[in-house]
Amino acid sequence: MGRRPVSPRISLRALLGFALAIGAPALAAQDAPLPAPAILDPDVPPAVVHTGPALDDRVTIPISIDGKGPWNFVIDTGSQRTVIARDLAQKLALSPRANVTIISMTGRSEAGTVAVPRLGFGGGTIDDIEAPVLEGVDLGAPGLLGLDSLHAKRVTLNFRTGRMEIANSGATRARSTDPDTIVVEARRKRGQLILLDSDVNGMRVNIMLDTGTNFSIGNLALRDRLLAKKRAPAMLEATLTSVTGGLLTGQVGRIKSVRMGRVNLTEVPVLFADASPFAELGMKDKPALLLGISALKIFDRVAIDFGRGKVDFLLPDASALSKTRFAANDGVKG
Repeated sequence: MGRRPVSPRISLRALLGFALAIGAPALAAQDAPLPAPAILDPDVPPAVVHTGPALDDRVTIPISIDGKGPWNFVIDTGSQRTVIARDLAQKLALSPRANVTIISMTGRSEAGTVAVPRLGFGGGTIDDIEAPVLEGVDLGAPGLLGLDSLHAKRVTLNFRTGRMEIANSGATRARSTDPDTIVVEARRKRGQLILLDSDVNGMRVNIMLDTGTNFSIGNLALRDRLLAKKRAPAMLEATLTSVTGGLLTGQVGRIKSVRMGRVNLTEVPVLFADASPFAELGMKDKPALLLGISALKIFDRVAIDFGRGKVDFLLPDASALSKTRFAANDGVKG
């Protein structure tokens, strides 16, 4: 049966749906007690905000600029820079700065920047940000809050309550809390956190969390490795639009298993494409996966601690999920 082009939103959304599997605790690498999840120092309270409305379910936070606003910016852990929409920059009469090269999913492009004198979010402020300017219709929001504003922060996305917390990473301390929290260590590369102890269909893969995209994106090296090992899903062609307005065309299919530490997401829709960020991170030829927000929403809470290099996953209440949405890790072989 030949491939046929499919609508980017209809086809990808139709593939959404996940099952959660808890890894067997008897595995040697998992015998040690889980690292205690961090909690916030009571003397330094977190910034708690409601996640703003977004048509594609990305996570937003109210942002003030030089005391004005707020506007709902998308939290984008896949973006190196904080970005502002052109119409908002013009409305605020922000001073232009130099042009910079923007690396989006579809490649490199030039963009002008503006001086943001003071960016306020979550009870704190960041001064003197030089933000690239892109079209609001492509961003789908007034702006993106990128890694340049989050590098020393702990961002907690609470999907159960619809709230988000941002606090300084150094303002946390260890304490035993919810036993359903699983901590996955990560290494840093260009501000991005790459999860350790993770694999796709039993093969070791570099996995990164990208809250700026609704859908998960795998590189062609991952697709080719799955094909070579005969572990690739059935795929259809699909297209996405990047924040710069460019088109990213690839193949979309459901991945049987995406494991991170002791949790395993199953039947995860992934778009396989030659996306530029993989090359910029030195992973063009290494199997890699950007895990989007729709995959993360299976958890009750995800806490990304950029300062400590850790990600906490709070498992959902088992009573809230159908038994058919659980699977065992035992059948996944390396």
